[in-house]
Order: sequence, then structure tokens, then C-alpha cells
Amino acid sequence: MSENKKNTSFSSCFDVIGPVMVGPSSSHTAGAINIGAAAQKVFRDRPTQVIVRYYESFAETHQGHGTDFAIVAGVLGFRYDDTRVPNSIEIAESQGIDIRFIEMEGPSPFGHPNTADITLMNSEKTSRLVGISVGGGKIEVRLIEMEGFLIEPKGYLPGLLLIANNPNLSRTLEYRFEDEGIVINSQIHQDGTSRFLTYYEIQHHFPLIMYYEIESMQGVERLVLL
Repeated sequence: MSENKKNTSFSSCFDVIGPVMVGPSSSHTAGAINIGAAAQKVFRDRPTQVIVRYYESFAETHQGHGTDFAIVAGVLGFRYDDTRVPNSIEIAESQGIDIRFIEMEGPSPFGHPNTADITLMNSEKTSRLVGISVGGGKIEVRLIEMEGFLIEPKGYLPGLLLIANNPNLSRTLEYRFEDEGIVINSQIHQDGTSRFLTYYEIQHHFPLIMYYEIESMQGVERLVLL
């Protein structure tokens, strides 16, 4: 089942101006923090290794624009205005996290100059997320690889990722979303071995109270709100 509706990435002038943050750039710093934070939401554990592959503009300017420390700050859960943001790499390394930044040659396979491909891993698991920074601190998520699944969303956020052991649970949620007036712009379904992934790209806000209600439902194994 797939349904596509118009999505507006920017909701107000504040989305263009960007957040209050530790600088220097909303695209290369605030956006990078959000990409790192999204990668950590998918991983949902303490990594021992972080590998960041940059493309195009990110590959050329990541050191001078603070993209390196911004992505690591996002992985560590720091907010934009946290004074620890510029020191996040040193903080992560002091916690035993190995960090690598790789400048990729050629154009981004995801069609945007501000592309970061992040792999997080520890002895138990590995996950991967590709994010692009589109301006004003806003990001799009173009690839998620986790727990045997790999999906390539269109990128719009918020996005809700569900892994369930019940194939009918996603249909139940769709009825609930309709009752609550939540608009689904598009969705991806993928079946694994006795596990089922659904990714919803949602127009505008997704209420946290509903997130916690869904998380506690029988049959839900993983729920990630990006």
C-alpha cells in the first residue's frame, strides 16, 4: 500500500532562519546535529564506533564548518545550544568511541551536496542512516538500514518507523491515524522473517502521546520517531 500527498518541508520563517545554536552554519552544523541525532534514534544504543562518509559540499567543508563535531554531538544527544557541542569529538573519544570521517569522491548518490552517510556499531549490532541537510537546520532521511531491513524513504520528516511481529498492526495504526486526523504522505512496507517493517512519512506534527501509546501496544518490537 502506498499513498503520496504533498509535503511542505518548511512550515514557517523560523525553519528557514534556523535554530539558536552553537555555530557556524545552520546547514552544516544544526542540520548535521539533527542527522547525528536521527542516526542515534535508529541505533538506540551506545556505539563503540562511528563512521561518517561525506559527499560533495560536506566532504569539502566538514572540518571548517563544524560538521564533524556537530554530527558527533547529535549522536551523543547534545542540543544545538549545548556548550559541549564543539568538544563532542573529544568527549566521545574519552568514552571509548572510535570515530572516522571519510571524504567520498564524486557526486552524492542521493542527489544533494550536503549528504552524510553514518554507520553506528558496537559488539551487538550495526545500523546505518543517510541524511541530507536542506537548510535552516532541517534534514531529510534518505536511507535507513537496521535489523535486517533496508529502506530508502523520500526523506520528509517527521517519519515513524515501526517493526512489529504482527503483519496486521500497520493497518490498525492507519485507521487510528485517520481517526486522529494525521496525514500520511507516503509509506513503505517491508516483510522480514516473522517481522514486518512499516515506515510512515507524516505531514507536520506527530503527537508524542500517541507515540508512547503505540510503543506499548502488543506486537510492537521497535518504534522510532524521526
